[in-house]
Amino acid sequence: MKFCTKCGKEVKEEQTFCTTCGNDLKNKTMGKNNNSTIEEQEVEEYQTSKEDNSFERSTDSNIKSTKKSKIVIAVVAILVVAIVVIIQVGNALLNPRKIATRFQQDIVTNNTADLEKILYCNDARLVINSNNIIPLLNYFKKNPSYYNEVIQNLNNDVLSPKDINNFSVTSSNTLTLTNVGKKFIIFPNYKISIKPSFVDITTTVKDVSFSINNVIIGKSETDKSTKQFGPYIPGTYSIIANYKGKYVNLSKPYLVNLLDTSDGIAKLSVFEDMNYLNITSDYPDAEIFVNSKDTNLKVKDATNFGPIDGESKIYATSLIGGKKLKSEEYSTSGAAENLNISFEQAINNLNNAQAQLEEVKSQLNDLLNNYASSLADAINTNNFSLIDYYLTYGSEFYKQQQVNVPGSYLEGNQESLVSAIVTSFNISDDAQSGSITSSETYNFVTVDGISTIKTYNHVYKFQYNGTTSSYQFTNRK
Repeated sequence: MKFCTKCGKEVKEEQTFCTTCGNDLKNKTMGKNNNSTIEEQEVEEYQTSKEDNSFERSTDSNIKSTKKSKIVIAVVAILVVAIVVIIQVGNALLNPRKIATRFQQDIVTNNTADLEKILYCNDARLVINSNNIIPLLNYFKKNPSYYNEVIQNLNNDVLSPKDINNFSVTSSNTLTLTNVGKKFIIFPNYKISIKPSFVDITTTVKDVSFSINNVIIGKSETDKSTKQFGPYIPGTYSIIANYKGKYVNLSKPYLVNLLDTSDGIAKLSVFEDMNYLNITSDYPDAEIFVNSKDTNLKVKDATNFGPIDGESKIYATSLIGGKKLKSEEYSTSGAAENLNISFEQAINNLNNAQAQLEEVKSQLNDLLNNYASSLADAINTNNFSLIDYYLTYGSEFYKQQQVNVPGSYLEGNQESLVSAIVTSFNISDDAQSGSITSSETYNFVTVDGISTIKTYNHVYKFQYNGTTSSYQFTNRK
């Protein structure tokens, strides 16, 4: 009987391999009854067992190698397909034309949140957010032709997007479709690149502050200086210049179009009419006023006076001839650096006024004397009409004298004017009204022939009658 030297199963004599374990039975000594020594049999079994194990390992290794190859090929095939699909989808999603179309739709719908995502500036100082984009949107709305030009340029850029690394800020286009790097490592990242805008502000004096949307952006640090501010998203801005000085406080808005430039830098000059003055006068102790406010400064101390703006009004006051006079008023517009304050006109006006005043006083003296003399005649003859011309018709005094004249006549006394003198005047600036104080002396003669001298002090109110071109009394105390 023949047995497998490996697994011990019974095999047929003619079998060359064990049908159970696959052991090679050729030239092998089977387990059977013979005279082989125990040692030979053990050696033979060991060798057979070693050869069988080697064959088994070789077979298993080949099988495993084949399976691994198939798996690797399958995985590679899947990866290739996935990569091709991802590239196609990525290119479709990140197509530069989609960015241009998306930009156009955002402008139409005022979608500032999405514009914030697709706009880009290679100047890191420029902050792009929903609020900062508004000036650009407003400009597009007010300038549709410019908006159409931008869209046309972006459509042209779709055919050949610019590389941000080679993009020049001196480009004439404010908005350009550019490749700003990679997205998901392999895909080009397209955005709308903004050319940053700046504004150079020039002012004649220092400490002028500038603000946009109530936010202070800076101030001038010296006289006659220019300072650059920015960057800003292109558009139209209202820049407010504020100045608070010793003599003037100014606040003025300036409209600046940051798109109306070739190099992205707008020029703005503020408070051009502000300057300093050297003030002189024939009256060095005259006190200076600016816009009717006392500067507490005399002319002799007003070297390099200011700064003040072109809309300011300057004059001075001085005590001349015992009266405080006001000089001519001067405008500071223009580039003049010297100002001579003259009191000539004020002195002429004073002289004219004094002459006029003397004339008014003369007329009031005549009015008093004519009235007092006529009053005596009116009482002596009981004729009120003799004083009618010197009284304002219908006034309180007019009505009183209508009663007093006939009453005094009935007393039977005769009277005559001795003298009538104006002791003081109070005349309005326009010489149309006022009052006088008088000292009047009359001689009274009774029916018995007794003569008595009496003096009266009266305060008369008067006004000018344009119809008669004369002064008349309206009241008497």
